[in-house]
Amino acid sequence: MRVYKNILLIILCFHVLNINAQGLLFASEDSLLTQRTSLRPFPAEVPVFRDHFSIAFDLSLWDKANLGYVFDVLDKDNSYSLSYIYDLGRGYLNLNIDSKSNKIRIPLETALLKKKNWIKIRADFDLKGDAVTVTVDSTAYHADKMGFREEMPANLVFGKNPRYTEVPNMAIKDLYVGNEGQHFFFPLDEWSGNSVHEAGGSVIGSVENPVWLINESFFWKPVYAESFPAVAGLNFDPLRQDVFIFTGDSLITYNPDLRRVSAMTYANKLPVKMVLGKSIFNARENKLYLYELFDEPRGAPSVASLDMDSGSLKWTPIGKTVLPGQLHHHNIFYDDSQHRFYLFGGYGLYSYHNAFLSYNDSTDTWDKVAFTGDTICPRFFSATGPSDKPGEILLFGGYGNESGSQVVGGKQYYDLYRINLNDHSIKRCWSTTPPDKSVFVPANNLVLSPDKRFFYALCYPHEVAKTELKLYKFSIADGSYEVVSAPVPVTSMRIESDINLFYSERTEEFFCAIQEFADRQRSMVRLYTLAAPPVPVAVYLRSLQPATRPSLRWMWWLILAPLAVGSWWLFRPRVRKPAIAPPETAPPAPAVIQQNAIYLLGEFAAFDREGRDITHLFSPKIKQLFVLILLNSLDGKGIVSKKVSAKLWPDKDVAKSKNIKGVTFNHLRNIISDIDGVELVFQNDTYSFTLGEAFICDFCVLTEAIRHRPESLTGYLHLLTRGPLLPDMPEPILDHHKTAFEEQLIDLLLPAMVHLYDTRELKTALEVAKLVLTLDAFNEEALKYQLRIYRRLKGIEYSRKAYDQFTQDYERSLGVAYHVSFDKILQ
Repeated sequence: MRVYKNILLIILCFHVLNINAQGLLFASEDSLLTQRTSLRPFPAEVPVFRDHFSIAFDLSLWDKANLGYVFDVLDKDNSYSLSYIYDLGRGYLNLNIDSKSNKIRIPLETALLKKKNWIKIRADFDLKGDAVTVTVDSTAYHADKMGFREEMPANLVFGKNPRYTEVPNMAIKDLYVGNEGQHFFFPLDEWSGNSVHEAGGSVIGSVENPVWLINESFFWKPVYAESFPAVAGLNFDPLRQDVFIFTGDSLITYNPDLRRVSAMTYANKLPVKMVLGKSIFNARENKLYLYELFDEPRGAPSVASLDMDSGSLKWTPIGKTVLPGQLHHHNIFYDDSQHRFYLFGGYGLYSYHNAFLSYNDSTDTWDKVAFTGDTICPRFFSATGPSDKPGEILLFGGYGNESGSQVVGGKQYYDLYRINLNDHSIKRCWSTTPPDKSVFVPANNLVLSPDKRFFYALCYPHEVAKTELKLYKFSIADGSYEVVSAPVPVTSMRIESDINLFYSERTEEFFCAIQEFADRQRSMVRLYTLAAPPVPVAVYLRSLQPATRPSLRWMWWLILAPLAVGSWWLFRPRVRKPAIAPPETAPPAPAVIQQNAIYLLGEFAAFDREGRDITHLFSPKIKQLFVLILLNSLDGKGIVSKKVSAKLWPDKDVAKSKNIKGVTFNHLRNIISDIDGVELVFQNDTYSFTLGEAFICDFCVLTEAIRHRPESLTGYLHLLTRGPLLPDMPEPILDHHKTAFEEQLIDLLLPAMVHLYDTRELKTALEVAKLVLTLDAFNEEALKYQLRIYRRLKGIEYSRKAYDQFTQDYERSLGVAYHVSFDKILQ
């Protein structure tokens, strides 16, 4: 019997259903008390376990300063906590009977205390035997005389709890609570909000002040930006795993561990006059090699090295050679076996190039090197990086043509080559065509995936001045690909502008380094980070769907079926009906349209005519402007120009707000030009939107239903359950719109709820009751029907627990006890 229990627990704990749970990051002692994170898996209906149960999860700890509480379990007579403390240079986990004694002290190796280093934690509560076992990875620690009763509710809280507010720097994922009779699994793979889903898809838990880690793997995070009056170059140090920028007089370093920028002055003057600032890092020598190919004063140094080993940062001139013309956007890579670096391709003198050039320091020349095998057509804007085989370089994509002459035009290449530096041969792997007819080129560098089956590349349409970068993941085997990040806006007005992709193995994050040139001298350097592994866009888009996730419970039993066939008689007498019955499966909600669509309920989202997510283009001020005009356009009146200025720029006089208003309107026009069915009109000093059938807006759809088809409102629950109207825009200018909208909804939803209940459409009636309570937390009519439905679907105890939670919230918020008894409200 115990073997089968363990197999069940292992299957549940290791989450074999391929769910990409990223985890929940806790705001800790570094945050204000009111901003610290608290996770309650069972905030209302707490399951009760008999004889035994387990709590298992993955834990990441990197705190080397604070005391904090990982979790706390409250029983009738005692509470039990797993706390953490860093003491005398080492971290410890402690299992405690709160306010009484420490039962287990577990030392943690310093190497484990690292962000994204996941430690498997499992606490087995033997209620019948009055003992507990805590397993950290594969090491078990045991304690008895815990004071357990044979039955215990899982009053479980992670992080800040009613007893303790101290929270360490930590993150958790893949949380399991249960035994063989009832079990709950929380992937903690949410993107936003305060609700926590069980693996079956239903919302069970809640969290205060969450930081969802999955966002760090999809949205690029800006970490550095600086303008320079002269040309500056940048590169990545693979030894120290940091990004550095070299200017005319100093080296600026970004440390990803500390998220800190530092600068150090050179020991001597930079001997090379930078034009493009191209470079390559030689890890074997721990030196940076800076080179310029053209536009150098004849006889002046064009190649120099910076010694980064001693810390003295001394420049050494290497050579003075230059080429007849510039090679813009060429590739550079290092040959470890021959200890020399190569250049490939590039654009200059109205030509695309495909020659391999190697620098010869003994003769101070760029020597042409012949390669056999397949020919790579002349091109620039290619990307190179390490191969999955030693002694090889991968080269992907670019822009050019077979002849090399710019006169005949160019095209994008989506092909992959293996360049063997040992025998100087080239092999073409594949050529593909983007299935969505998109057009892009890669930035300079490729990053190989840990399993060496894929490579990552930053791609963008280079011919568009104001565009956006996205991270792509390509299969080395066949060229299939997917986009795995949100976009990063970039401005490429000049050919000198440059983009690089780097990867830090130590911090497990990508770096997007952008150099934007305003002219030949002045440039802006911007640096972004993205946590690995990156998240596909398709996964993110699915997360925006308001429908509940499909139930996975049947998969668990499908996995366990072979075991159950042979031993059903062992399990059958011991399996009990769960204390909390699973909710009935809701019918699938209508799909949320992701073309020519803008959503105002819940998290703001926008999609253009191609289905691309353009939410990021709506800065806070542009979003305010769009919403203000839209809300005033639905009655056909629009909003006068002076009123726009007064509401959005109240602190500026008309003259000063004119320029900034003009710029903001131009940005808005550019954004909506990619959305069909919405046009900005300015007439009689009034702004308004003309809306066509192609344009979809959830608020517009619902407003239309409220006005003309109120009986159809419950058919739009997939929109209504996205959340309240513009929750991230608390501006007073929208208050009356929000209030009027919510009042209209409540007035229509309450009678609809009653009708659904009377016609026994209980699932839909329950959804409507929950929706009303999100709009009006203490609506007694909605509460009454919610409790009645719970009683009919799940039993009287479930209904009572929901009532108790409501009364607690009521008294906490309003300062007085709720006046209607449970029995009376159910009459």
